[in-house]
Amino acid sequence: MIIPYSTDAPLYHWPIATASIIVANIAIFCATTVQLMLGNVEVESIEWLFLQFNQINPLQWLTCAFMHADIFHLLGNMFFLFAFGLIVEGKIGTARFTAVYFAICMAIGAIAQIPMFFLAGEGSVLGASGVVFGLMAIAIIWAPENELECFYLFFVAFGTFEARIISFGAFFIFLQLVDLILGGFSMSGAMGHMIGALVGAPIAFHMLRADTVDCEGWDVVSRNDWMKAYPFFYGAKQRQRDSEQHEEIHDPVGTALALGGGDASATRRLGVAMPVPAAAPAPPPARKSSPTVKPGRLKRGLRHKKKSQQTTPEEISARCQAHPEFNRLAYILRNSLQTRNLPAAQQAFLKIDELKIAAGLSEKTLLHYSQSLGAAKQWVNAIRPLAVVIDQQGPASDDACLRLAQIQLRVLRRPDQAILTLGKIQPPVDQAADAAKRQRLQKRDQLLALAQSSS
Repeated sequence: MIIPYSTDAPLYHWPIATASIIVANIAIFCATTVQLMLGNVEVESIEWLFLQFNQINPLQWLTCAFMHADIFHLLGNMFFLFAFGLIVEGKIGTARFTAVYFAICMAIGAIAQIPMFFLAGEGSVLGASGVVFGLMAIAIIWAPENELECFYLFFVAFGTFEARIISFGAFFIFLQLVDLILGGFSMSGAMGHMIGALVGAPIAFHMLRADTVDCEGWDVVSRNDWMKAYPFFYGAKQRQRDSEQHEEIHDPVGTALALGGGDASATRRLGVAMPVPAAAPAPPPARKSSPTVKPGRLKRGLRHKKKSQQTTPEEISARCQAHPEFNRLAYILRNSLQTRNLPAAQQAFLKIDELKIAAGLSEKTLLHYSQSLGAAKQWVNAIRPLAVVIDQQGPASDDACLRLAQIQLRVLRRPDQAILTLGKIQPPVDQAADAAKRQRLQKRDQLLALAQSSS
């Protein structure tokens, strides 16, 4: 037995409709099946609520999804309904989820009852599992990479595990397909489940195409470029939106320099608040030397203590990469940058920075992230990844200093900060430098002169 009970998918709405539908299913079960088991009612008095194949009754398309044969049938469906309803309703809200849920109910009922009325004319089915598989298909399309937390129980073994939604859903759909083939494609529970999945998938794609659901670029269409070639998956409206939003990634420094002086009007166009220069801190009061300690001994002790506490950038990076959340968040950041999903990249980087493990990121990833922010004219947000590159003291630190200094000078209008940043670019000790190094030093000197003249 496997029971999904939670997810890490980003959700924006409370599962009000999901909880209400679960309560309704339990109440109807107590009023019908439980009473039948207790002998208080006859089966004839409640079978009109089943999906019967000897008639065409649209009311049964709805009522059959609230009927269950026994307690295990009910509990299994309700646990799965909660897990996948949580994802779907969490993305589209109560009203639209309710409409989607009942639309799937009616579609499954019609697709199952009308053909069976002409082909068989007898039998009946009941249960919410078809609708659950419809919601499962929607969750697979909208949040394939997110994970479900599940509880398992096999004989005496039990515990919890995590599984990607696409893997979890594909496994159960595969089981239904095998059951359907072995059963000769007869009308059964497996057939109802497959009908539900086939009804839910087009609804998911339609809502993506109509931009009525925001999956933050993590849906299957956004993550598979080949699907964007087909209008059924990717409409003209989405193509127009992408052409406007997905600007070519460029160096934010070049654009910052083109502002022509970084005046207040240019800063307002960028949406950057003008910072108020902080007052210089008052110098600390002079301390008198202790007469009981020799100055020379005190200095040697301080030097020794400072040396023992020094940590290299490589050690800091390794420590950050050892964090249990680092690999997952770094993967999300890199993939978001590759798919040009800047909001998801920002969310991942903010979490990384909050955990104080940004120093573990590679220079390439940090520079790519800062360039993406520059392309979106988010100059202030580009400062933090550049500062991390500078702190790493790697091969790209000089370039990061130049970029950061130009943003400080042209966008923030803080020549004092730009001078401090440019001071971190030092010529080689042996005075020998390659062409690239000489070019960076020349650019540093030009910016220093500009910053000093502006201060």
